[in-house]
Amino acid sequence: MTNFFTALDLIGLLLLCFYSLQLLLAALLPRPRRSFPADRRLRFTFLIPALNEAQVIEATVRNLRLVAPDGRVAVIDDGSDDATAVLVSALAASDPGVLLLRRTAPEARQGKGKALNWAVTNLLHGLHAEGADLSREVFAVIDADGRLGPELLEEARQVLGDPQVMGAQARVRIRQSVERLRPGTVIGHMLEQQQDVEFFITRHLQVLRSHWHTVALCGNGQFMRASYVAEQFARGVAPWPDVLLEDFASGLEVRLARPTHRLAFLEHGITQQGLPDLRRFTRQRARWTQGTLQCLPYLGRLWTTRVPWLARLDFSYFILGPWLNLVIVLTLLTQPLRWATGTHGLILAPEVGLTVSLLNLALQLNWLVRYQLENRMTPGRVLFTVASFPVYGFALFLSLPLAFKNHFTGRRTWDKTARHAEPEGPARGQGVSAAPSGD
Repeated sequence: MTNFFTALDLIGLLLLCFYSLQLLLAALLPRPRRSFPADRRLRFTFLIPALNEAQVIEATVRNLRLVAPDGRVAVIDDGSDDATAVLVSALAASDPGVLLLRRTAPEARQGKGKALNWAVTNLLHGLHAEGADLSREVFAVIDADGRLGPELLEEARQVLGDPQVMGAQARVRIRQSVERLRPGTVIGHMLEQQQDVEFFITRHLQVLRSHWHTVALCGNGQFMRASYVAEQFARGVAPWPDVLLEDFASGLEVRLARPTHRLAFLEHGITQQGLPDLRRFTRQRARWTQGTLQCLPYLGRLWTTRVPWLARLDFSYFILGPWLNLVIVLTLLTQPLRWATGTHGLILAPEVGLTVSLLNLALQLNWLVRYQLENRMTPGRVLFTVASFPVYGFALFLSLPLAFKNHFTGRRTWDKTARHAEPEGPARGQGVSAAPSGD
């Protein structure tokens, strides 16, 4: 038993060191330079998968038509039973740049990936009929609550000016709820705050991944070159795989399709609603984790395809993430058993244990200081953010066993993220509320 605990602790310590190294590199490395001019001939078609999105869809379509009047907005109604289709139909009747693509049972409600593949197949037929240059047609996936500004599209034109870039992901920010803070909403506000902190850290990790072109595609704010999508269909490969994390898997397919294909990160962001409910948040993260578990078969292709070594390692680390997190959880959960049986695992010298603890604390403090500098929070807001870390950690802890349970019991139901109505106003409809960080 002692040997088992020692091995468990050693693996956990190595994972902590590797994770700390990753965060350290993300904090220090600058973003890569861009040398290609913006491609002014690019045309954007926005894809909005929608299932019962009546509360937010109209504002999102109007936002996209405002920031990209020369583009198109295709809403993919995936079997909604609310007013989503009615609202979009009204917009389409007065604006030829708005399209409503309706899926009906039994094909509807089979997951976001299938909805996107179906819609893009139909759109590509139209583009072929127009004689369009697919290398300059871009599909942009936007969540039904997504909001962006014209500066994001300008940056996308520059990034996609590189002909080897097949996909790009925008930075994501969370729009904080305008509901007043009271006892019944504290947990929700804490979760929203931590989601934005999480995406802030993810922004730096994405910059790090930009160096070896493994930027994770995240669905909302995902750009894909139409010529690549058409090539995938011609090869008999779905651009968005049928897994619960179809966005990340779509990025894997980009790199596996051809070694020269690249994935890029866009600094200018897109905003979305947060999840202010512990149960809904836990279910969402469980779905994300289960989707990662479903990507495990990609490891074989990664290590038998001519993908650069750093890209292989980065993708592999992401895919193995749930299993590595399970080791950390087991290390914590076995502590009562160790105490009860009088057995021990890896015993570190006090100096080593203190060093590891201080390093971890310093990294967390680093992100908090950087987040504060970008968002200029009040002292009270800083304390609120610090206090919300345990709530966020507890929610993630709950989501891990749920993800494994769903995975091994064969449950593949798409737990759709619920939206809520928001007040109208310029601050909520036009892009990111904070300027991109230049560090």
